Amino acid sequence: MEEKTMYYANFNITFGEKDEPMLSHFEDVIYPAFNDGLVRGSKEDSPVYSFNDVKIKEYEPEKYILIGNYIKDTQFKIHTTILNGELTSTPSELPTAPYSRFIVFLNNHRMILVKNEPLSPDLKSFQRTVRSILSEYTHKTNRESNQKNRLPNAIVNIVDMKLPGDIEQALSEISKIRRVQLKFFPLNGDSDSTPISKVMRERMQDLQANTSNIEFNSPKSKQGVADLVEETSALGLSTFTVNGTDRQGQPITIKEDTFTSNQKVTFGRDILEEDDNIFITIAVKNDIITRVGNESQSIFDQFKENIKRLL
Repeated sequence: MEEKTMYYANFNITFGEKDEPMLSHFEDVIYPAFNDGLVRGSKEDSPVYSFNDVKIKEYEPEKYILIGNYIKDTQFKIHTTILNGELTSTPSELPTAPYSRFIVFLNNHRMILVKNEPLSPDLKSFQRTVRSILSEYTHKTNRESNQKNRLPNAIVNIVDMKLPGDIEQALSEISKIRRVQLKFFPLNGDSDSTPISKVMRERMQDLQANTSNIEFNSPKSKQGVADLVEETSALGLSTFTVNGTDRQGQPITIKEDTFTSNQKVTFGRDILEEDDNIFITIAVKNDIITRVGNESQSIFDQFKENIKRLL
């Protein structure tokens, strides 16, 4: 029986210098940009990434999701095949469009991405495409409108959310830690009360900076590093990089995109729209998807009627 890979992430997007929450521009930027037919890449360079069949659904009373397909349109290059028992050069190209299904829970901007097949685009690619289409849509719309109604730029940080034990397991591969770097970015209504995170974000606001970094050199406590990374990065509220050496003394780097948390789901066919509830049911069993902070709930309540208009 075939398995699908499901990723958990924080769909963290803010707007402009004031770090406006994602839902404040959901109606005039996010939703229209996803449905505008914009792409990342070109046919000449291949692959081309795009969104398809994007819509809003109410999956429970007063709970809404942004859902759709994320497509990688490319060519599969064939160099050789076996003909009559002989290895034969048969150069050709076969068009293919593997896709993933994405579901964003709008009350707390957590999301899942489910790969339909091994070659389907992943979460890192999804972030790059969201950045690209939001930027292109905003610039295009601003060129066509007057100066008073300019849309703000989107600050996109779609970060993998680690499952319990993931970070500690990844760090177990390191024998000696040389450097730990944490990167912070504006949050979309999330509450991050970790002292170090709070101080860094306050300084970011004072300096009007989009990101900030902090480094620790040659820490001796591996457990302390694991705890620090867990409390600051596990929920997708920051990213991290850990440099060190393995047991053979070889350099090793563990960072946000070195490993991703995922869940295998037994599913024996292509993912269709009518299958959404299957993956939603699996996702909401996990606390990192269902948890809603007070500020996130307040933002959702403020913009809920705007979302309803798009149904």
